[in-house]
Amino acid sequence: MRLRLLSVAALLTVLAVVMLVRFWTLQVSQAGWLRELSEAQYLKKISLEPMRGAIVDRNLTPMAVSVMTESVFVMPGEIQDRKKTIIELARVLGVSKAKIKNKLKRKHFTWIKRRLPPDVSRRLKKLKLPGVFMRKESRRYYPAKELAASVVGFSGDGRGLEGLELLFDGKLRGDTILARGLRDAKGNILFSDGLSIRDELDDTKLVTTIDLTIQEIVDGELQSVLDETHARMAMAIVMDPNTGEILAMANEPSFNPNVYWKFSQARFRNRVVTDCFEPGSTMKVFSLSTALEAGVTKPGKIYDCGSGVFHIGPNAIHDSGHHAKGPVSLRDVLVQSRNTCTAMIALDMGAQSLWDGLNSFGFGRRTGIELPGESRCRLSNPKKWYDVDLATIAFGQGVSVTALQLASALSAVANGGVWMKPRIVREIRGAGSGLHFSPQPEGRVMQPETVRIMRDMMVGVTHKGGTGTRAAIAGFEVAGKTGTAQKPDPIAGGYSKDKRVASFMGFVPASKPRLSIVVVVDEPQSSPYGGVVAAPAFARIAEATLAYLGVYPKKQELRKSVLDSVAQTQSQPQDAVEGATVDDSTASYSQPVHAATAKGLMPDLKGRSARDAIEQLTPNGYDVVLKGSGRVKSQSPKAGVQLRPGSVVSLVLEDRS
Repeated sequence: MRLRLLSVAALLTVLAVVMLVRFWTLQVSQAGWLRELSEAQYLKKISLEPMRGAIVDRNLTPMAVSVMTESVFVMPGEIQDRKKTIIELARVLGVSKAKIKNKLKRKHFTWIKRRLPPDVSRRLKKLKLPGVFMRKESRRYYPAKELAASVVGFSGDGRGLEGLELLFDGKLRGDTILARGLRDAKGNILFSDGLSIRDELDDTKLVTTIDLTIQEIVDGELQSVLDETHARMAMAIVMDPNTGEILAMANEPSFNPNVYWKFSQARFRNRVVTDCFEPGSTMKVFSLSTALEAGVTKPGKIYDCGSGVFHIGPNAIHDSGHHAKGPVSLRDVLVQSRNTCTAMIALDMGAQSLWDGLNSFGFGRRTGIELPGESRCRLSNPKKWYDVDLATIAFGQGVSVTALQLASALSAVANGGVWMKPRIVREIRGAGSGLHFSPQPEGRVMQPETVRIMRDMMVGVTHKGGTGTRAAIAGFEVAGKTGTAQKPDPIAGGYSKDKRVASFMGFVPASKPRLSIVVVVDEPQSSPYGGVVAAPAFARIAEATLAYLGVYPKKQELRKSVLDSVAQTQSQPQDAVEGATVDDSTASYSQPVHAATAKGLMPDLKGRSARDAIEQLTPNGYDVVLKGSGRVKSQSPKAGVQLRPGSVVSLVLEDRS
């Protein structure tokens, strides 16, 4: 009996130990794995788009935000009246009955339409259709719409697809949200459980350097350029030359990222950083700066451009336009945009010196801006240059650049000779992910004395006899340079006879620059010249932006500038515009208006020249503010209104040439 009892006790002890080990294995050591295994059998995970951090401009105005929307799905097994459900869903959602009917053939959870507008969600909820459910889900929304669309880009299915959305996807993308639904033994979804989702936005913010007000100014002007010139496209960039911050970067035609699928992929490309083009005469600024730095030339040096043709072996380089022939100073080489003399200076400088200078200005390499798809463009090895290559590259042919490279190089001239890395992101705000991007100077490319000389030469471009007189702004000195370049013909070879890229670049105020601006117009149909097509757009962008930033000229400078400008136009009806002769004459009317002004009444100035208007108003103590150029289109106050000494009169001018 004792032996039997011991045997039974031993057996029970062994069984108890085995059971305890098994319990430990199932409940502790393998609990997680078994739980996942069981849930995989009866739970279905439904992936929802995660919340994304916001993208804002420098003033924290939203450019891209995540908003909560509702999506509709069905559980086919719970639908009571299939026909009614199909009709009502098709009516409210704007989806075809056939498409909904096809979705209801499935036996499990099925999305019908995602991210509904609020009014559609409300109407659908009122129907209370059995088997039809709503689920909260995030949606990306772009309040600025077309403004800076190619910069911001867009996202889809929770991932960045273009622009900043793509480049900073890892910082902006939140955690993927999973909803769970129960399913039966056959795998059909029975119902979904409650979804825990935050209604507030992710606290991450990508703060850009863009100012949406300036961006709107630039976009509007580029659209006007397209309307006026019927060009293929236009692009512009506004930059703070002292910090390298991009205040506006625009491409027209643009697209609306809220409905990006309605536009061709060509619209998505940020052409300011991706598209290479031959800069034409704008390159002379950097070629001549390099020559000054190398000591090859100096301000007082005289060059004999001869008859406007310069031969290099069998090749002939021409000066376009009706320039005066014969000797010119270095200043007039730039002001009159002389190809021949620029070629002579380049040959004196040598290939390696020119290449070193252009490379230091950022050509032939990427700037490193925080945007995807940036091109380095073409600045070939100087060891492979022939003399004719050296000459043509110096005036912008045989070399290619992006608008961003051009703006960065221009800013180095504007800020005193330091090349600043361009930036479009100021900081990234968020818990545990805060990053601040400071200005990055990357070396001096010009000495202060060279900067002073070049600024003076560039100011001459917008004065009498220069190619960029239409870029002049009343009350401000503008330093700039026009560019007109033939486009290469990839099919026939060589250059196209009728396709041009017109451009203007400049900074203002010239003595203490606040803005560097580049405007590029591709294949304009009205005129091929940068001084005619791009320079006026530059002036309008600069004038409006300076006013927005609170930068105003002094009254006496404004009056002197306007009178000088009008006097120049009247005394020199024909301006040199890189090969074009443009009639800008504005002969003033002679009909007197003294009778009205003598009585202190506002005269009717419509149709009169700017000079005539100023001469009638300023002697009576009135302050005149002008916008535009040409003759008076509209005025404020209206004619006949009583004026007091010191009254401000606003005149809008229109060029009717």
